[in-house]
Amino acid sequence: MAPRYRAFTRTFFSMLVLFTMLSCSLLTPLGQLGSKTATPAPTLTPPHPLVVAPQATRPPAPTATPAATATSVSASVDNIDVNYNYVDPLITVLFPLFGTKILDNYMDFTITNRNAQPVRVMTETEIVGYSDKASDTVDIPANGSVDVTENPPLTQASIDNLDIERPASLHVRVVYLQNGDEKLILDETKNVTLTARRDFPWSITGFTQQEDFQLIAAMVTPTDPNVEALIRDAANHTSNGTMVGGYEGDTLDSKGLVWERLSALWDAENDDKLTYINTTVTFAPGTYQRIRLPYETLAQQSGNCIETAVLYASAAEALDLQSAIILIPGHAYMAVRMDDTNSQYYVIETTLIGRDTFADAVKVGAQEFQDALPHIDAGEANYAWVDIGEARTAGINPLPWH
Repeated sequence: MAPRYRAFTRTFFSMLVLFTMLSCSLLTPLGQLGSKTATPAPTLTPPHPLVVAPQATRPPAPTATPAATATSVSASVDNIDVNYNYVDPLITVLFPLFGTKILDNYMDFTITNRNAQPVRVMTETEIVGYSDKASDTVDIPANGSVDVTENPPLTQASIDNLDIERPASLHVRVVYLQNGDEKLILDETKNVTLTARRDFPWSITGFTQQEDFQLIAAMVTPTDPNVEALIRDAANHTSNGTMVGGYEGDTLDSKGLVWERLSALWDAENDDKLTYINTTVTFAPGTYQRIRLPYETLAQQSGNCIETAVLYASAAEALDLQSAIILIPGHAYMAVRMDDTNSQYYVIETTLIGRDTFADAVKVGAQEFQDALPHIDAGEANYAWVDIGEARTAGINPLPWH
């Protein structure tokens, strides 16, 4: 089995710092705080800046297979050998990706039967107090070997309580059945660490920087009821009081429907008194940044650059509009495609929320992206275009919302 994500084992914290934390330097407002009037939709030739998506090939789903670095744990009883590896620390924000084509499994067993007859073996894995129990029953042929993978799911209550990094115990139990009775092979606990639920790793050993950046799409949560409520509020700012999904066959937003919906979202965020405020970088070892999910950004009425960009991308995806997160050294913003056939986008500087109009945010975003585009096309370090749709195709699905 390819040991994908084994870099998140005991040597995780030796990773190189590849990315400057998103400090989101405050941008100078273009307008006055009191300027909250709705922005009109563009005409057939929108006067607002439009940009073309980068031409560089976007990163595919991670495919590298770094060598396993976890120390194997072994036990042997009655000619039945058990060897297992587990991930430590567990990066909470990425836990739904375990066992997918993006990340390897949390727990890998290799069980070998050196007997002349087949045996039935039962395995159990649990992060005590934080996960449900994962279990499997396998039949192993005589003189054969079987691999077993388990991913004990973290409970929503435990995720909500992981506001800081916490120690935990991994409980592993393996038995085999003999004449209907369980015979113990091993029953033990290991000390493990669970990171805070908002700690996002900006560098992962075994991943390229582009592969790691693509994981930010997991924090884009279009089905969050809080995002849906934001869209409902945005309908109050459209000309007909509705928020339709998709592009409706329009080309380059000639009818202004994309612009109107995006502008309405901006106005709804202003209604909620959302504003740009930077958040504290986590004190956890390694290259992490504490990032709030959209429901937290809305509840706390504030967000930094990556948080406001993720929130806007969540609403865009919920409206079946194609979006991207743009990462540059120390900053992030986002873009929404104008139609589903051309590669032209509205680029939005989301940190201007609460201070400037939507038109100003697009103007600034377009200017920023024109500066960033050559670096993105050149594949330079610390620059990235994270297409949310492509991330979904690669298997990076939204995290569970609160």
